[in-house]
Amino acid sequence: MLGMAQGKGKGRLEVVDAVRALALFGVLVMNLRDMSGLNFLAPEAFDAVQGPIGHIVDFMLLVLLDEKFLSAFSFLFGLSFYLLLERKSDQPGFRAMYFRRLTALGVFGLINVGFLYWADILLIYAIFGATLVFFVRLPQRLLLTTAALFLFGAPALLAMLGAAENSSGQLPSDVRALSIFGGAPYWEQVQYGLVRYFGTSESSLVEIWDHTNVFGMLLLGLWAGRAQIPHQIEENRRFLRLLAASCIPLGLTAGLVRIGLPEPSVVATAARAGAPILAVGYMSLAALLLSHPGAAGVRLWLSAPGKLALTNYLAYGLIGQALFYSWGLGWLGTVGSAGILLLSIAVYTLLALASQLWLKPFRMGPTEWLWRCLTYLRLEPLRRH
Repeated sequence: MLGMAQGKGKGRLEVVDAVRALALFGVLVMNLRDMSGLNFLAPEAFDAVQGPIGHIVDFMLLVLLDEKFLSAFSFLFGLSFYLLLERKSDQPGFRAMYFRRLTALGVFGLINVGFLYWADILLIYAIFGATLVFFVRLPQRLLLTTAALFLFGAPALLAMLGAAENSSGQLPSDVRALSIFGGAPYWEQVQYGLVRYFGTSESSLVEIWDHTNVFGMLLLGLWAGRAQIPHQIEENRRFLRLLAASCIPLGLTAGLVRIGLPEPSVVATAARAGAPILAVGYMSLAALLLSHPGAAGVRLWLSAPGKLALTNYLAYGLIGQALFYSWGLGWLGTVGSAGILLLSIAVYTLLALASQLWLKPFRMGPTEWLWRCLTYLRLEPLRRH
C-alpha cells in the first residue's frame, strides 16, 4: 500500500504517486538526521557540530519537515488502503489477502528495525492498518470526526495532563547509542536497534502522540479516498486551494510556537497538532501544482520514486547506516544539519534516477514485487513484456 493501488480505469494515480515521492524526501531528511547521531549528542557537542549555519538549517528542518512528511506518508497509506479496497473488496478472499499483505509489511518493518533503521514506521502501519477494516463502513462525517479526535484531541488531552517533552540534555540511552552505533560489532548494533525500538523508553508521556497522529492520518487518508478526492482533483481544486491557504500558515504558526519555545511545555505539546495540519496543507498545494497540465514532466519524474516508495524507504536506512555507522563511513555525530540536508538531496536524486531506470524494464520495485508475491502467495511477473 506504500505503492499506490490502481485507480479507476486510469492506471496509477500519477499525481498521488508524485505527492508520495515528495513526502519521501521529507522522510529521508529527518531519518538521516536521526541516524546521524545529532539527537544523541550532549548540548555542547551539538552546538560544535552545527555551527551558526547548521543551527539555522536545523530550526528550519524542525519547523518545516519534522513530523509533517511522516504525517503525509501516513495519510497516503490510509488512502492506499481505500484504493485497494475499491478494487479488490468484492473479490473472494479479500480480507485474507489484505491481512497477508499487512503481515508481510510487518515483517519488512521488523527487518528494518533490526538491520536498517531503528525508528521504523512500517510495523506501526501494519498494526494500525489491521484496524482500518473496522472503519470502512463508518459514515463519512463520523470517520472524519474520529480522525480529528486522534489528530487534535490527543495533543490537547496530553497537554491537559501536563505532558511535555524531555528537557534538552543527553540521556544515558543517547550515550549508549553513540557508543554502539559508533564502534560496536555489527550484530550488537542489530540487537541494540531492536532494544531501542521495543525496549523500555526514557521518553516522556507526550511521545504517545506519535502513534495517535499516525492513526489519525490513516483515518483521514481513508476519508479522502472515500470522498473521491484523488480521482476528482479538478472538481476539488477550490477545496484544495482553501486547505492549502488555511492549513499552511496555521501549521507553520503552530510549528514556530512549538520549536520556538525556550523550554518544553504543555503549550508545545498542544502545538504538535500543527504537524498534521501543515501536512494537509503541503499535500493540497502539491496536488494542485502537480495536477496542472504544465507539470506533466515533473509529475512523471516524481511518480517513479513514488511507485517504489517501499524500496526507497528501506534503502534510506541502508544508506544512513553506510554514512554514519561504524561499519560504513563512521560519520556518526560529526555532520550538522546543513550537511545532512545536502546529503539528503544527493541521496534522493540518485535514488529517484535509479527508480526511473529500474521501471524501464520492470513493472515494480524489487521490494514491491516481493511484497506482492507474499500477498498473493504466488510468483508475480516482474519484467515488462
